[in-house]
Amino acid sequence: MTGETSSSEMFYDAHIFCCINEREPDHPRGSCAARGSVELHQYMKTKAKELGIEGIRVNKAGCLDRCELGPVVVIYPEGIWYAINSTDDIDLVLERHILAGEKIEHLALAPDQEFPNPIPEVTFSELQLKVIGIEQMTDDIKSFDLRPVNGATLPSFSAGAHIDIYTADDQRRSYSLVNSPSDTGRYVISALHEPNGRGGSHWLHTALSEGDTLKVIPPENQFALSDSASEHLFIAGGIGIAPILSMGRHLKEQTAKATLHYCTKSPEHTAFRAEVEDAFEGNLTYHHDNGDPSNGINLVDTLRDRVDGTHLYICGPRGLIDAAREASGHWPEGSVHFELFAGAEDVSEDSDEAFSVVLAKSDMTLVVPPGKTILQTLEDAGVDVDSACHSGICATCQTGLLGGEADHRDEVLSPEEKEEQSSLMICVSRAKRGEKLILDI
Repeated sequence: MTGETSSSEMFYDAHIFCCINEREPDHPRGSCAARGSVELHQYMKTKAKELGIEGIRVNKAGCLDRCELGPVVVIYPEGIWYAINSTDDIDLVLERHILAGEKIEHLALAPDQEFPNPIPEVTFSELQLKVIGIEQMTDDIKSFDLRPVNGATLPSFSAGAHIDIYTADDQRRSYSLVNSPSDTGRYVISALHEPNGRGGSHWLHTALSEGDTLKVIPPENQFALSDSASEHLFIAGGIGIAPILSMGRHLKEQTAKATLHYCTKSPEHTAFRAEVEDAFEGNLTYHHDNGDPSNGINLVDTLRDRVDGTHLYICGPRGLIDAAREASGHWPEGSVHFELFAGAEDVSEDSDEAFSVVLAKSDMTLVVPPGKTILQTLEDAGVDVDSACHSGICATCQTGLLGGEADHRDEVLSPEEKEEQSSLMICVSRAKRGEKLILDI
């Protein structure tokens, strides 16, 4: 907080008044309510509670007489006015003004201001993050504490999200966030050392040091918690605990019901033990198989009976995910969610044929030979396309399909989306026999 009054002399550390005044629809001055202030006020109250902010009061207010600039809020004891146009603006005010004591300059209103602030084009296309800490969680798992360079603001994220990191050879690799979304000043990731992998984890484990700076793509989420679930059941295997730990931390803050089955080789190979036990408290079961999955969790028994409203979330090795999906095959559609670290086993090249792709925006036709992907063919031709996993699991290379039928081999699109034939993952998918694909590139 930036006020000079001692908090010991105040009933509240901060008092936020949100104008919800409503005028006639055709009133020349307009009103805050007509611009959504009622909903924004309710969001601010809910968000402040989610962040665990104490010592503040978020109140409705009648007309604050700055109607042309609204929706407006004023925060005491500082007496700072802000124009609030979105929930993102509210997040900034709570996280940076209330929690960090910073003034949000682009939202602030001057005392004599007559015209609204211009809405800035704020984009986070790339972040520079510094490695603040590295912790050895097990023999082959490390966690990495990443903070913004020069105190910049980090984009918010939701539980289950991941960030993409560029390695030394400029390869893009995805890593799930471990910390809670309420932990707004940093991103924490973890990585399993895979010496024979595609280079990301090996580089993190052997080349990255505290103080190094990383180029990072902001958080995305393809493994989000369901808003409609009344209970949440999690199955994590090994490093698959990363996004599930973030989910567990968030649900604990929400006092929501969550249960975890955590599968690892042994107690010594179990990462984040203390953190997991804190997040899930008594609703946690370990399954140690000593390297033999048949000695691990009994998925059939665990998933046989479903309590109404329960959603299942699975993350870990491909074998565990496939087995859990099979064991939960009787669960209602949309109630089972999973995140993969690797795509399906490669289809034999013997079954692949050459096919053509037409780049509609580039007026170019290319032939994709057997043994090469569309993505590789585009890159060979000098066509710049975003990509990351090369396994059909991250959706970075999702491309619009304007014509032809694709042989979808990804783990991103739903059966209905694959049937629509409106997009495909060019890192793995191909054309159906005899088809030519027209891409929105």
